[in-house]
Amino acid sequence: MPDERRRAAPKGELRNAQHGCMVSDAPVPISTAAFTAEMARQRLFGPSRGWSLEPVGTWLLVEGRFIADPMTLAEQMMQRLDAVGARIDRLRITSGTLHPQLAAVGLSWTRAEGARFWSGAHGVQESDAYIGSPIQHVHQTGTLFHSRVEPLAQEDEHNLWPDLRADGIRDYLALPLVFSNRMINVMTVATRDERGFDADEVARLQALANLMAPLIELLVTRRTTLGLLDTFVGKRIGERILQGQVKRGDGEKISAAFWYSDLRGFTALSETLPTGQLLKLLNDYYEYCAAAAASRGGEILQFIGDAILIVFEINDPARTDDVCKAALDAAIDAFDSIAVVNSRRRRSRQPEVEFGLGLHLGTVTHANVGAPNRLAFNVVGPAVNMTARIQSMTKELAIPLLMSADFVRHVDLPVTSVGRHDLRGIAKSQELFRLADD
Repeated sequence: MPDERRRAAPKGELRNAQHGCMVSDAPVPISTAAFTAEMARQRLFGPSRGWSLEPVGTWLLVEGRFIADPMTLAEQMMQRLDAVGARIDRLRITSGTLHPQLAAVGLSWTRAEGARFWSGAHGVQESDAYIGSPIQHVHQTGTLFHSRVEPLAQEDEHNLWPDLRADGIRDYLALPLVFSNRMINVMTVATRDERGFDADEVARLQALANLMAPLIELLVTRRTTLGLLDTFVGKRIGERILQGQVKRGDGEKISAAFWYSDLRGFTALSETLPTGQLLKLLNDYYEYCAAAAASRGGEILQFIGDAILIVFEINDPARTDDVCKAALDAAIDAFDSIAVVNSRRRRSRQPEVEFGLGLHLGTVTHANVGAPNRLAFNVVGPAVNMTARIQSMTKELAIPLLMSADFVRHVDLPVTSVGRHDLRGIAKSQELFRLADD
């Protein structure tokens, strides 16, 4: 019968239970402290043979972590990898995201194009570009993928390989980039060098991925957070939140041109239309108004039911005319875009999108207000109320776009007065204007 007893280690040897290897207890020419330090260094920077990752890794830990722009970080890191002889010709980092419109974001770097940011919409994981790719392998297994790029096409190869082959790539490596929540993301590197990446280089590049992971996580988290804030509260407010301006009562005076628009007949539509159709109509209205305003420098401050409040901030009084012109051009663009949408909706026998829009110029306080445990950024001041009341007159006068006297002083398109009108909650009657060709 085989001897089931554990073999005693020869004198001078101890078995390492974790790694199953033999280590000597005989004197060695390196101290325990030095040995420990060397093992720590290798975990950080990989094997010491060949080119050294240490200068790059040290830079990432000391200086690189302060670089807020991912493209700048990639450019500077690749310069340093070139300097140590890493022979990398392509780098790509892919990260999942919680953004409502994006499934993944990342950056890529090539010698020809430098660094650029990219994003992938939801559904990308069902695409041919992802299925069967090295990226999918890393996501599913949590292990690296390493392959030579053969000069001739192989049977049933993934569509990544012709792209790599056309770029002269000879060796390709995909590495797990693990975030603090254990989410597996991916860093890929590729080289045109015929020698490819040997085992020591693969180990160093895995060490690089470990060093990059917390930096990329921080950058992705910040970008995702800002993207979420932009989506849900707007760019101006999002930036203020990230800057720590979240105390109740924080505020600042701003001068701006104001847009207030409101759907026509929304109450009746909400009672008669199926939910899906109602939401599609609302999203058509929101989308094209928002796009028109954003293209001219406007920012949505609030969706108020079926109403939209948009601000075109005036940072320089000398540019008041330009800002008012931009706001008016945006309004015209919105009506033109909705006219195209309505043509399509008529063909499908769906209700048309009809809305009124008021434009005004004034100064308000942009402030953080609310209850102690529930705050919101709002604009406070008579200019907002004035703009809303101007909009309300568009229904009464059957004119889709109306402007205040203060606003039209700064636009060069021909306008026509529609007389003075009493506006609810406004002490004095106000002269209102329409475009001359309306």
